Amino acid sequence: MKEETKKKRNTAVFILIATIVNLILMTVFMLVGYILLVRFADPEKPQAAQIWLIIIFIGSVILAWLIYSRMIKWYTKRVDVNEKFAPLITPRRRKPQTDDDMDGMKR
Repeated sequence: MKEETKKKRNTAVFILIATIVNLILMTVFMLVGYILLVRFADPEKPQAAQIWLIIIFIGSVILAWLIYSRMIKWYTKRVDVNEKFAPLITPRRRKPQTDDDMDGMKR
């Protein structure tokens, strides 16, 4: 298998696994938040529960993102990313300027 193909495959697998881990983290935080809400919320005030559900959702997204970003930083320090993965975004190459292109420009 070519080296570039291996890098692309590794990149795709890494993104897939990282996304699954991020979703699992978010789900765990939401479940913990919901359990705490059911345990400690006042059932007589459904409006408060709705607000808490929104806060739990946003909080779980933020917590999952923070932990996910720390895990990615740790992994990139541990592994040589340039050797194992293909770049997701490649820079554009500029066309070399010829003398014809330079005629219209001030020198």
